[in-house]
Amino acid sequence: MTRYRRWPARVVVFLLAGGSIAALLADLYRIAPMGRVFWFVSVPAMAVLAIVAALPRIDPDLRARIRVGAVAGVLGVLGYDVARIPFALAGQRVFAPIESYGILIADSSASSGLTSTLGWLYHLSNGVTFGIAYLAIAARRRWPLGVLWALLLETVAVLSPFATRYDLAGHLVPIAIAYLAHVFYGYPLGRLGRELDGAESALRRFGRHTVSVTLIVTAGVIVGWQRPWHVPPTDREAARLSHDGTPAAIVRSDRFEPEWLRVRAGGCVLIDNRSGRTYPTSAGVLPARTAGTLCLERPGVYRIRLGARPYSGGFVYVDATRP
Repeated sequence: MTRYRRWPARVVVFLLAGGSIAALLADLYRIAPMGRVFWFVSVPAMAVLAIVAALPRIDPDLRARIRVGAVAGVLGVLGYDVARIPFALAGQRVFAPIESYGILIADSSASSGLTSTLGWLYHLSNGVTFGIAYLAIAARRRWPLGVLWALLLETVAVLSPFATRYDLAGHLVPIAIAYLAHVFYGYPLGRLGRELDGAESALRRFGRHTVSVTLIVTAGVIVGWQRPWHVPPTDREAARLSHDGTPAAIVRSDRFEPEWLRVRAGGCVLIDNRSGRTYPTSAGVLPARTAGTLCLERPGVYRIRLGARPYSGGFVYVDATRP
């Protein structure tokens, strides 16, 4: 197959790789709910990529781009997240959006081990598919292009409704952290993409199922970490307090349990403050040892702080599109 005849297939792979992020983009631009697009577009697109990477009749070069791109994406996600850990320990809520993805995918009114698992798996799928998309069009190029690709992805996020929804617009510190972390994401893409043939040979030396094993093990680590089967007693009790579309959280010290709640614009959340302290918040006052409601009119993600501690309070996702 000539170089130019390969390009249509590469473009198709690039578009299929965009299936994962399509779910979030559809929700951001209010085209369709994230969960619906994820299950009916993202999952099938990723399944087709897996089939193409496994079929022996497919052009070997295209298969190599998908396989190496997937592994590079896993390494990139690892670098991206590890680079953000120091900032998370310092109190920056850099991982908060990931938790919200799972709530949207599950169409849930509150966070749980299941929604956290789905959010982190979706985060992984984005990293993997962005890696495949990059290698589909830029394999064997100079490695700095991988970093430029990663920085372009962050630029798109900053210029999209994502920045407004997650309150990034005008906040230079979280934006700078995101750009820095994307350098660590793009570097593995650039290095492995530059040495595509050598990387593919190395994967084959480890075995024909190296890529699938890598993805399964990584997903398994996420599942074991987030424990979707586990429901804390406080979360169970908060679920019993929820009624008529009003999700509930319990405050025993200075944190929401569960940490995330989701309502429509103009809806309210019930906060059962069982601590001995009254908390003034941006959405209203929560008196000590009293259950009260906080109502929010506009769509977006609201950080409800209970005191000065970085991880106090919780989040309310106000969804304009939720029925």
